[in-house]
Formats: sequence, C-alpha cells, structure tokens
Amino acid sequence: MKKSSFLAIAVTLLLLAGGLYYFLREEPSVTPKPPRQITSDPEAEVSFSGTSMVEEQGGKKLWELSSDKITVNQTPKMARFYGVKGMFYQDDGSKVDLTAREAVLDQTTKNIILNGDVRAVATEGAVFTAAQARWDGVQKRFFGTGGITFTREDVVITGDTIESDAGLEKVKVQGQARARKGGLTP
Repeated sequence: MKKSSFLAIAVTLLLLAGGLYYFLREEPSVTPKPPRQITSDPEAEVSFSGTSMVEEQGGKKLWELSSDKITVNQTPKMARFYGVKGMFYQDDGSKVDLTAREAVLDQTTKNIILNGDVRAVATEGAVFTAAQARWDGVQKRFFGTGGITFTREDVVITGDTIESDAGLEKVKVQGQARARKGGLTP
C-alpha cells in the first residue's frame, strides 16, 4: 500500500472517530447535593399560623413563602411550612409561583425541600409539577423528582427528574423522558 493511501485512510479514521465522539458524548450535568439530615429538638420549636418568610439580598426579594402553619426549630435552624404558597423573583422582573403541601427550609444552606403536589408556574407560562422538588439556594436552581411534567406552550415533557434554572427557561428532564407536542400528557 502506498504511503499516501495509508495516510489518507488514517486521517479519515481519525476524523470519523472524532466526529463520533463529539456527537455521542454525554454533557456533564450539575449534580445536586443531597439534602442534609434533619433532626429537630422539640423543645426548641415555635409554631405560627398564617404567616410568611421572605429571603432578601441587597434589598431585593429573592423569594417569599407563606403557609397555613410554620414550625421553626432553632436547633437545626429549620422551618417547616404546611400548605405552601411561594413566589421566586427573577432579576428581569418575572416571577415563578410555587405551591406544595409541605416545605422545609434549611436556614443554614438556604435550600428548600418541597413535598406533595409541587407545582411551579413561570410568568411566561412554563409549568412543572413533581411529587418532590428542591430549591438550591446557592446554585439558584430547581430539582424535581417523582413523575415530573414540564409544559411550555403546547409541548409537554414527562420524566423521572427535572433540573431547571430559577426562571424555568433552561430545563433538563431525565429518566424515561418523553416529549409530546400539541396535547396534554403523553
């Protein structure tokens, strides 16, 4: 075999291998940190009815949670909300409305664990529902698990987990993910 033919075959194989790698590689995802274990001291608990909590930074509201009942425990610095209604404020003026049966705020990490019929609705109309969700206060991201559904305009995506930015604009659905255009759930 001629040297030039061998070189042409080698270059072609390298280009083919590089192209396959580029198109078949997996994008790394942000791995959510597991929530820390919650142990409470019943003697350090205080309960309030029909009240709310607000997180602010530099005079701007980041989020606001209200509920039928809030139980605050100062020993692990946790607050538990029942019948949750929340609002997450974005820099561009848009908002995400949130509801859940229960939420736990870790005041140390600023993470919020939401349980039971979690529903988030963005100003521009995107909606996600999940059995459980977590707001990561450091990354400013939502993570949801348990039969999630994400809807934007007439596209419905279902799956096992969801990861989203604060405004529900950039969304990643994994695990048995299915998308359907022009209807309700697939």
